[in-house]
Amino acid sequence: MRVAAFFALDRLHQPDVWESESIANNLLAGRGFTYEFLGTTYRSYMEPLYPGLCAAVYALTGHSFLALGLVQALLGTALVWLVFVCGRRLGGEAAGLWAAALAALHPGLIAYTTKFHPFVLDSLLLLAVVAACLFFSTSRPGRSAVALGAALGLCVLSRATVLVCLPVIGWWVATRLDRGRLRALALAGLTATLVVAPWVARNRAVQGRFVLTRSGTSLVFWLGNNPHVFSGSAATPAGAPLYQLIPEEQRRRLSSLDELGQQDLLLAEATAYVRARPLAFLQRWAVKLGYFWWQSPQAGRLYPAPLFHLYQAFYLAMMALVITAVVAHRRRRETWLVVGFCAAIAIVQSAYYIEGRHRLAIEPILLLLAGAGAVRVGQLLPWGKKVSS
Repeated sequence: MRVAAFFALDRLHQPDVWESESIANNLLAGRGFTYEFLGTTYRSYMEPLYPGLCAAVYALTGHSFLALGLVQALLGTALVWLVFVCGRRLGGEAAGLWAAALAALHPGLIAYTTKFHPFVLDSLLLLAVVAACLFFSTSRPGRSAVALGAALGLCVLSRATVLVCLPVIGWWVATRLDRGRLRALALAGLTATLVVAPWVARNRAVQGRFVLTRSGTSLVFWLGNNPHVFSGSAATPAGAPLYQLIPEEQRRRLSSLDELGQQDLLLAEATAYVRARPLAFLQRWAVKLGYFWWQSPQAGRLYPAPLFHLYQAFYLAMMALVITAVVAHRRRRETWLVVGFCAAIAIVQSAYYIEGRHRLAIEPILLLLAGAGAVRVGQLLPWGKKVSS
């Protein structure tokens, strides 16, 4: 279905490319990991894993959009398989099959798999971290800790948002082990650090100071917390990027600064707004949290209305199944592991800005509960027991 969608949307001749495309092309042209933004050259604009993947595929195939599209279809299919494996672990074989079927048919996941955007890798690696938690073995805690750390480190190199889930991960490991908890957590942390360290060292050498994975964290905080305009998104309801609405005087000042100078200025303005108007900051946060779990005014603007309404209906049905599973399996720790991951990402992401893809990244995790919810609904139906037997 993902391959069919790629051709149906004519991504071969009309590719949906993002910033990673420019970075991949610059890598291949010998200009390094660079991206032109706000009138200057950024060298740490985003995490390296997806642009590196694009550059590798292009180098091997002569810049073939078809090859990259097929790679993304494979990653999207791997996501469906991982949903099945985790869903089965969470609620049994039937729950895994339901979760996988929903993942395979999910209109949002299918659509984003056809875009040349880091999302397909972000969502797969985020679910891989959840999988490493679900399959954490009490009989082989050392091996499980290394696997968890490796998944976590790779996910950070694709999207560092996963770091907000560290308290949930720590709680899960602690509840799995009667002894050796600190040793297992330290081993997982060391493994993750070793995976991420080369990129951090590269950023330190290039920027002259510590930058974890990307320099633009200040920009994304400013997008949701600036004194000029608020939409909850990175764009206005009309679709104009918010940073284009920066007053002319400030734009001139930004253009005279380098990458980190621009980010420092944006962060200073955003934090000044928060300090001056803390209640407004909290109100915005609450509004964006609502946008996260439903939709912002800009949602669906780039999609045909019937397709967007199809996704909305799918999402509402999925959430009904998720709530059913949470109620039915509220005494299971696995349920709260999934809820904890999703809640942590939702709360922290809402402090910045919200786009539909931010929730979409955790929907494969929600599908683990949706599969269990579907089984529970089936059991409540008059013919449910006969079907099960």
